[in-house]
Amino acid sequence: MDLLHSGRFDGFCLVSSDSDFTRLAARIREQGIDVFGFGEQKTPESFRQACRRFIYTENLLPSAVNVQDPAAPATKPLLVPSAATPKLKKVISQMDSEDGWVFLSNFGKQLSNLFSDFDPRTYGFGKLSDLVRETAAFEIDKANGGAMRIRIKIAAAKKGKDKSG
Repeated sequence: MDLLHSGRFDGFCLVSSDSDFTRLAARIREQGIDVFGFGEQKTPESFRQACRRFIYTENLLPSAVNVQDPAAPATKPLLVPSAATPKLKKVISQMDSEDGWVFLSNFGKQLSNLFSDFDPRTYGFGKLSDLVRETAAFEIDKANGGAMRIRIKIAAAKKGKDKSG
């Protein structure tokens, strides 16, 4: 806490896989200072969400992403790509868009804001765009400037509405 109140730091890094530092992370963030957490996948949700960004140490291992081909799936992803689909859909549904299309860069920022522990490496991919493609739940469009846009596949969206309503 002395370091926090010295005013000399723009951010803090906490490395832990248990919830002991949850309150410390929250307290530091209350002061407007970023907290970056690092820990194993077993780290409790409360600590992961108390951090501005949380990175699984398993994703930092050399086998997490194929360096020669970042688009290639890792040898042992922590989760299957389809496990990311509900999070991805939740984020895109919360973004304002008249036609459902959102730019991948804006989507990625919102994804990080909503899920501080989200990392495509968890699902075996080095890039968010590759993970989005792999889920097959989204339409993908390259805009004029080369920026990628995505939206939930219309057929999938209609099926969900038909089942619920």
